[in-house]
Amino acid sequence: MKFQTEYGEVEITVNAIRRLVYLAVLETYGPISIGSDNWFSRWFSSEEGKIKVEEDEYGHLKIDIFVEVEFGTKVTEVGKNIEENVIHKLRAFANCENPEVNVHIIGVR
Repeated sequence: MKFQTEYGEVEITVNAIRRLVYLAVLETYGPISIGSDNWFSRWFSSEEGKIKVEEDEYGHLKIDIFVEVEFGTKVTEVGKNIEENVIHKLRAFANCENPEVNVHIIGVR
């Protein structure tokens, strides 16, 4: 992802975006762990690697986050809070406008 500032061009890698999303999820109340949609990824990748970040040719981001939530929390509220926190962090730190954030609740513990 590239954007222009008055001082020059800034490029942010997909891995940096993934790390920023991971930290935003950790700051949100409710999720216990970041999971994945398939068993192979659950066993053989780090939690940060289980966040899918895709960028299209126009620079728009699509982010899929797979989380397990704490028992007793409102699942819809946790998903909404994660989405809002991720969008806020991406706008503030990475200058991303209107990223598509999809939160998938894969379990309750």
